[in-house]
Formats: sequence, structure tokens, C-alpha cells
Amino acid sequence: MYSALVLDERSHNKLIQVFADVIPEGWEVFAHHMTISMGPLSGPLSKLKGIEAQARVTHFACDDRVCAVKVETNVPSKNSIKHITVAVNRIGGGKPVHSNELSNWQPVPSEFDVVGMVKEV
Repeated sequence: MYSALVLDERSHNKLIQVFADVIPEGWEVFAHHMTISMGPLSGPLSKLKGIEAQARVTHFACDDRVCAVKVETNVPSKNSIKHITVAVNRIGGGKPVHSNELSNWQPVPSEFDVVGMVKEV
């Protein structure tokens, strides 16, 4: 179980549409959530459960294992860089967790917002 800002269908589809040209063929598409914590929401974080929140997509990064977008949001994240994993190269050994290692962040041509709900998944 993990807790996350889970994107609504419209935001999920928008991420896929905007980055479709840069996601390598054969990669598994995620564009699902921004991790808040591993496990259930507890302590002060429990107040976040069920709220709708917005995140601004500001940067994109990709290596040979993962592609992700950096986001700005008021929702906390366990990751040092708040991000949403967009796609993973499973055949090449990629896992969603590898997006925490990305360092080649580039600004997106035009920032945009995505929306989600805080959930325990």
C-alpha cells in the first residue's frame, strides 16, 4: 500500500498526450500518481485523504529506464523531487522507483496543471 495524489482520467490522458512523442515505443505508460508516502496516511497527513489537489507540470526528464515529470504542488511527497512517473522501460530493467534518480530535468515548453485526489492505494 502507498498513499498518493492519484490523477483523474482527464489529467492522466493529458500527460500521455503531451509526452506521447518522447515516450519510447514499447515502454509501459504510467502517468498515474505522485507518491505521498509508503503505507497509509497517518498523523497530520491523514487530513489529506480524499481531498482534490492540483499539481503544475514544470519539467520533464528521461533516461534509458524511466521518464517522469516534475510537479509543483502543496501536497507533500516522500520524494526529494515531487514528480509523476510517466513511462517505464520494463524490458530494460526499469522500475517506477528509478524516477527518483533522474537528474536531467528540462523545463517543459508550456507548463500545465493536472488534478488528482489523495488516496491510499
